[in-house]
Amino acid sequence: MRWENLTMPDFARAVTDCDGVGIIPIGVLEPHSTHMPLGTDMFESHWIACKAAEREPALVFPQYCWGVNHEAMHLPGSLVIKRELVFALLANVCEELGRHGFKKIILLSGHGGNRHFLPLFVQTQLETPKDYCVYFGDLPHWRGSEALMETKHLGHACEAETSIALHLHPELVKMEELPDEPSPPDTRGNAVHEAGGYSPTNWYAKYPRMYVGDGRPGTAEKGKILVERRVDDLVELIRVIKTDETTGAMIREFQGAALRPVNPWVQD
Repeated sequence: MRWENLTMPDFARAVTDCDGVGIIPIGVLEPHSTHMPLGTDMFESHWIACKAAEREPALVFPQYCWGVNHEAMHLPGSLVIKRELVFALLANVCEELGRHGFKKIILLSGHGGNRHFLPLFVQTQLETPKDYCVYFGDLPHWRGSEALMETKHLGHACEAETSIALHLHPELVKMEELPDEPSPPDTRGNAVHEAGGYSPTNWYAKYPRMYVGDGRPGTAEKGKILVERRVDDLVELIRVIKTDETTGAMIREFQGAALRPVNPWVQD
């Protein structure tokens, strides 16, 4: 069920019909080499959420492009939101879902740059009591892609990602504008990374042109397989979260204990 397609009465019924589970698919607007649309991550996460919700009822929030992508602000078309606003906006949206009766909210990312932001956001939900619980859908992005792909490097706008785009929205992919040569990862930041460090240019050091891999062997057939696997994974996650009573109980236990911290190893 897609939020934006429902009438007011339909929406009220949908919250009940989906057992109070909502999905916020989160992408960004950023370049994917020269052949893929800026909204690639947003399109993919929303499409996967909608397909999964057809099999296991959940209400899907409209396309959401306000993730974290500071690593792409050097290229045309990137929409970069200040960190304070990124957190505040997502918190506001979750609060609105809670106000409408949602009890469980799944954050589904279609963008690699959200891999630190979303777990941190979920962790900070412990700060204040809420009537809902937020989960991060930490699902494998291209499960089993190694066996399908013909190319070595799977990075950004690569064979796997190009294949998915060709399956979901072929009319927006310009294969004729692909670079003539594959693009291996840049190695300038390897020394810091291999020593266990993470720098502000960690992503830029590897993907300065937002293209790593080779999109030329990408096909819609490969993309269909990858997308169906991710939909399967999300369907299973929705089912597990619907029956999850443990997380809510542990949050209440934690927040109660946090009001008056005590040494758990010392008995009264």
